[in-house]
Amino acid sequence: MAKPTTSHYTFGDQGPAAERLRRLAALYGPLSCHSLEEAVAEIGRPIALAIDLGSGPGYTTELVAEVSKAANVIGFERSGDFCREARARLSSEIEFVEHDVSTQDLPCQNVDLALCRFLLTHLADPIATLRRWRTALRPGGILVLIELEQLTSTDPTLARYYEIIDGVQAQHGQQMYIGAELEGQAREAGYEIVASKVIEPRIAASSMANLHRPNLENVRKDPWVRENYSEAELDEVAAGLDQIAAESDGGTPIENFLRVILARRTEGSFS
Repeated sequence: MAKPTTSHYTFGDQGPAAERLRRLAALYGPLSCHSLEEAVAEIGRPIALAIDLGSGPGYTTELVAEVSKAANVIGFERSGDFCREARARLSSEIEFVEHDVSTQDLPCQNVDLALCRFLLTHLADPIATLRRWRTALRPGGILVLIELEQLTSTDPTLARYYEIIDGVQAQHGQQMYIGAELEGQAREAGYEIVASKVIEPRIAASSMANLHRPNLENVRKDPWVRENYSEAELDEVAAGLDQIAAESDGGTPIENFLRVILARRTEGSFS
């Protein structure tokens, strides 16, 4: 299969997708905050420029600004709708630029700190993208990467849902579990690995099902999904996700592990 020349975001970038990203930010905020704090400590100096790669409606960009205390903060996002929402919601001190960071060079240089969370999984050529980002970093600058390494469940509804997402992403040349290969990809792209670890965020299956439910409505329109799953099967998964989302006892089992990497552009890395 030829690699796509444009990026494809599996879960949509308009309308209800903004609410999904708000929920995502709330669930993964503590982990993201801790990872950014580690990066700031590693940089060890006042941060002039911090950026958020694939900022969506700005929730992660807001976190980057709060933790980094950077003099300048920019969120790069390809969706004009998301950029407008972020500008309307947040202080004008944070800049939002409509730009596809997955296919275009970054229009900035000397970046001290960059965050990329749950974006590389949606790209067909993450190594090429990582290389482009590296050229925008200041020597010694750090890129924080947060991606999925494992997401499994013995529950049949969740297992079927993850099978669907894995399959549809593969059709677009993407890797659902890119975290398992991310350290090697970052090294190949020319970064020094400062830290690399697997973290379990301990999020309940009910909260994950609340995230998954609108995603299913997006991917069920995909031609590959329509070819491989009947409407009845998809309706059954949807009903099962609704049931799990309504749980209050945390009874549904789920294993959720993320790969967190701090990757540095070294002093001699200029290309």
